[in-house]
Amino acid sequence: MYKLLKYIVVLTIGLLIAFFLLLIYLFVTQANIEQVSYLEGCYSEEKMSVYCGFQNPEDLSKLPDERHILVSEFGAIIPLSPENIPGYLSLLDTFDGSKKQLDITMGLNDWGNPDCKRDGMTFSPHGIDVNQRLDGRYQLAVVNHMPKESIEMFELIQSKDNWSLIWRGCVLAPDHGYFNDVALKSDGSLYVSQMYDKESSLFQLAIFDSTKVDTGYVYYWEKNKNFQKLKNTDGAFPNGVELSQDERSLFINYAFGNKTSKYSLITQEIEYSIDIDGIPDNITIDDQYLWIGAQDNSGLDSLIYCGVFAEKVFDNPNIKQCPLPFAGYQLKQSDLTLVNTYAYSDTVMGTATVALPMNGKLYFGTYHGDRIASVDLKKE
Repeated sequence: MYKLLKYIVVLTIGLLIAFFLLLIYLFVTQANIEQVSYLEGCYSEEKMSVYCGFQNPEDLSKLPDERHILVSEFGAIIPLSPENIPGYLSLLDTFDGSKKQLDITMGLNDWGNPDCKRDGMTFSPHGIDVNQRLDGRYQLAVVNHMPKESIEMFELIQSKDNWSLIWRGCVLAPDHGYFNDVALKSDGSLYVSQMYDKESSLFQLAIFDSTKVDTGYVYYWEKNKNFQKLKNTDGAFPNGVELSQDERSLFINYAFGNKTSKYSLITQEIEYSIDIDGIPDNITIDDQYLWIGAQDNSGLDSLIYCGVFAEKVFDNPNIKQCPLPFAGYQLKQSDLTLVNTYAYSDTVMGTATVALPMNGKLYFGTYHGDRIASVDLKKE
């Protein structure tokens, strides 16, 4: 017994040493090693306005009133965090820049699967999507990590100058499922990205980021049926997904693969791809264009400067806003041709995950920060 315990201790120490040696190697060979300037306080600049008081506003979705933005306030997930952390759903009122709470009530489980049940209102939201159903009602789908890995369904209800949610069911992920983003069809079915196996370690993720190996794919789900893997969607960390307005094409970001792809749901083949500088995260659609929110750095940069090693490397344990550079990319839906790049660094916002155009402005959210930011597209 003593020998076995000694072996386990030696093995554990060896793995930790190997992990840190790998990080040092990757840091020297791949990371942006320039010191970053961490942000203090909440203030806007001439070109960029910020709206603070949010918890990691990782994904944004425009609501039909052209006034409010629905915000997914991300918590944290394993293995990037020791545990899952609760998050919230809220609104940004673009008319006055205020944050609004969303009232949520329980309704019938008629949009999800019967085996998925919910006893409380604890959520850990990630990717979101809003779409109008065939019956005219507005549906919100949310990738959720607590208390179980699931996709939560809500009906959006509009009042005079606000919105509320009615829970309409959920879908449990497969046992190994670890979802990131979701795209809704008008019939209530959906597509969801499986980023990597749920049992993957931080050590493995560091290797995946370096080697660009396939870690996941995209699922299709429809009511009362099992998840079906989409052929030819395998890639390095599938992240944001978005459906074309004619529901014939699916757009997929591969975060570790540093690319955006257009997938035909008719032929089940990738039709076009474009390389993206940095890490492409979420996708939004505006008319004939796609907008890609991207971190303009490596995954290792995020880990070193704003992740679990920030305290040890830079003695900064309380980072409210990760300051790493970011960009919004405007692409043509038809063939993913690059139209414009809006890149930012050393400003009042960092490490954006989503770029959402609305009423002449471009709004940015982040997975690690306390604010949403916007720029005036006419002045960029």
